[in-house]
Amino acid sequence: MRQWVASLLLLLAGSAYGQEIRFLKTSHDFGKINENINYAKCKFIFVNIGNKPILISSVQTSCGCTTPDWTRDSIMPGDSGYVEAKYETINRIGSFRKTVSVYTNAVNSPFVHLDIFGDVFREEVANNDMQIPDYGKIYFDEQTISLEVLYDNAPDTLTVRLINGTIFTTNFEPLSGLPDYCTILGMPKSLEPNETVRLTVILDGRKLKKYGFNAFQIPMIHDNPMNQGLGLFVTYKLKQYFPKMSAKELKKAPKIMWDKEVHDFGETETGSIHNTVYTVTNQGKSDLVLHEIYPECSCITVKFDKSVLKPGESMKVQVMYDTKSKKGQASQSIWVVSNDPTKPEMYLYVKAKMPEKVYHCPTCH
Repeated sequence: MRQWVASLLLLLAGSAYGQEIRFLKTSHDFGKINENINYAKCKFIFVNIGNKPILISSVQTSCGCTTPDWTRDSIMPGDSGYVEAKYETINRIGSFRKTVSVYTNAVNSPFVHLDIFGDVFREEVANNDMQIPDYGKIYFDEQTISLEVLYDNAPDTLTVRLINGTIFTTNFEPLSGLPDYCTILGMPKSLEPNETVRLTVILDGRKLKKYGFNAFQIPMIHDNPMNQGLGLFVTYKLKQYFPKMSAKELKKAPKIMWDKEVHDFGETETGSIHNTVYTVTNQGKSDLVLHEIYPECSCITVKFDKSVLKPGESMKVQVMYDTKSKKGQASQSIWVVSNDPTKPEMYLYVKAKMPEKVYHCPTCH
């Protein structure tokens, strides 16, 4: 406990401007694990060392064998949260290394990769000396490939190696079901034992509409009897591209302005539902496009009429906040993406203070 507190104080000493996140550790070695424990769990603790609330927007794992859990509420400056990784051990004999990708609104580390690894063993059954031969596996050298930034004006590429580490010749079915913005070059019809091939994955940002973090999986169907569930996870963060603009061009650009960026509901009871209105105005000289007005918590619902505002036009955005299961000081965010070149991304916040202990929740069932 003393060691944890000491680490926390050291982290807080390095606080800086904006949302800043720091994990006490980013990897965990389970060592030898008995298969019969079913799940191996590790909780990674992080601290908000900045001066604005931290919110985890998404957590992705490199394999379906690993299940994540994390702090869902905003983490206030100085407070801590967690990301938990739960690895399923049943029928997964041997060494493993899995990655958990954490995506937040932190300015210093918008995404963090956490690693878990270990070696799962099966207890020997009495009177059974038969050894199970190791036939190897077919795998990617990286189970998850990521584009930290994908701009919406051009394609970008990633590379990954596909390795047949088994004793079997492997035949692949043609790839199907790929999203229209994804192209894969170099996919082989077959791989001989111990053969490796390099694949090129092309993502076309011009065909994408959803900004921010996104992920999808590419399934690989093959006839190799080893690890049939082969797949490649691809993640990316779509951002707007703005060319360098002169002062004259900036004056003609759209300009987003909100009547407020924070609404505090004050003290309230857990389970209560609150409503407020934010007003957005285009104070620029050309059309303002609102690509995203996205609540980063399911407890918030937003409603608005249009996504394009003419110069001088205003619009009301209805916000409903459900405090079900909330306790203590809470802060939730709404992510806004627009074509204002001076403020393409920003956050709106709703806050409330609930009792530290929940005695009764009117909306809970």
